[in-house]
Amino acid sequence: MAELMRSLWFVGPGQLEWREKPVPVMQGAEDALVTPIVAGRCPFDVPVLDGRSPLPGDFAFGHEAVAKVVSVGESVTSVRPGDVVVVAPAISCGRCERCRRGWTAHCTSVLYGAFYGLAINSDWGGLFDDVVRVPYADAMLTRIPPEVDPYECIAAYDVLGTTHDVAVRQVRDAGRRKVLVLSWGASGLYQVAFAAAYGAEQVVYVDRNADNRALAETLGATTVLDSPPDPAGGRFELVIEVSGGNAEWLRRGIDLAAPEGVVESLGGLFGDVSVPTYQMFYYGITLRIARANNAPYVPDVLTAIRRGLVQPSVVYSHDVAWQDLPEAMLEPGRKLVATRDQA
Repeated sequence: MAELMRSLWFVGPGQLEWREKPVPVMQGAEDALVTPIVAGRCPFDVPVLDGRSPLPGDFAFGHEAVAKVVSVGESVTSVRPGDVVVVAPAISCGRCERCRRGWTAHCTSVLYGAFYGLAINSDWGGLFDDVVRVPYADAMLTRIPPEVDPYECIAAYDVLGTTHDVAVRQVRDAGRRKVLVLSWGASGLYQVAFAAAYGAEQVVYVDRNADNRALAETLGATTVLDSPPDPAGGRFELVIEVSGGNAEWLRRGIDLAAPEGVVESLGGLFGDVSVPTYQMFYYGITLRIARANNAPYVPDVLTAIRRGLVQPSVVYSHDVAWQDLPEAMLEPGRKLVATRDQA
């Protein structure tokens, strides 16, 4: 009989439970097995849990985690048993044409959209499982340097990687200095920190939550508001929409973009949305809505954490015990983090 382990399952809106399933085994020389030791609730998880996403449920949950390597295949060279690593949520081989171009969210070596904790087209388990099989370990695991606290790194492949990528591309490299962040929590707060760190001269942060607005100010936002400002007050070279599916705020963000401005929508809009195409043509506005290709940037994210450009834990709202996850994941809060008891 196969050895069994615990796996956290999303049954349906408002319902999570522990289930037993067989412990995965390595299936090739490039594989690794890891045990998640610190994991978090991604902002994208919230609309899934409350039924606002198109994902109906009954799958293993969780896609943000730091893990300890249990075993590796004979071809794996980048990590070894005992290493503490960040796990990529998107399954990617690292060597197909798309992966070589940095498009790791669109790997052609696996069924399209393969992802931990969301069961899109395939089931790879979730990053709250006791043991997780990683199929392309050298491409999907990044060792955390000993001088970096693993507690700070749970989202390095996920929301931290996404917000870091936007700040590097649009603020540091493209020189967009006036930034508007339309937010509802953790993602927007990380965006404030990275935008400020990479040279934004003004960051206006919009969030209906007063505590989030207060924290944004400490992270570098020069103005905090509870609704998008009026265009008469000025336009923004970069607008970042991480509002948790607020189509009205996306439209307001487009209205607030400066000529040749960029609007980045980072996820959460699950239905069709009307956008002002003629207005965008007239002003030269670029709208980008895309899953992030974060794997190539994780070393830079870890460097940013080590250098103190961002301290992810300041955004965490509450820590919970691993065994309490089925109930705790449904509680309100900006950023939930669970730590496994390794005693």
